[in-house]
Amino acid sequence: MFFTRKANQTDVSDIANIHFESWNATYSELLPKMYRDKENNLSQKMEMWGKVLPSSGVNTWIAYDADNTTVGFISYFKKDSKCEITTLYLLPQYQNLGIGTKLMNAALIDAFQCNSCSSLSLWVLQTNLSAINFYEKFGFESDGQCHEELYEGTKITDVRMIKLL
Repeated sequence: MFFTRKANQTDVSDIANIHFESWNATYSELLPKMYRDKENNLSQKMEMWGKVLPSSGVNTWIAYDADNTTVGFISYFKKDSKCEITTLYLLPQYQNLGIGTKLMNAALIDAFQCNSCSSLSLWVLQTNLSAINFYEKFGFESDGQCHEELYEGTKITDVRMIKLL
């Protein structure tokens, strides 16, 4: 049994650790190792989440089990009437158990009911087909925008997906 709740400052360490571990696992086959090593640093994640969680306009939900162990999180921010999901990560051993669905539903309800968002967008690595399929199940569609980065001869492309609320 898994539950969701709004994250608070005491969750910084758990969120940073999940972000670090899941990022490595998610992108191990999708991004060059040197890029992953450069972009994914646990101490930087700790510092970042220590600043992000108390920020106004940022909404973060965590998923946890009956033992109160945090296993995943989702975070989005609001700008005007539009919202953007910035992160959705689960520990690898907790993926494909419906926890991502619980987190997405919590964010969708919160964005629509509490924050009056007219749309929710996100950026996803173009080659991360499992994530794209997951987002499509919730009605997200690519709007054609992309961001490309060249890293040591490897083109890394993120595509934007949007869901109208």
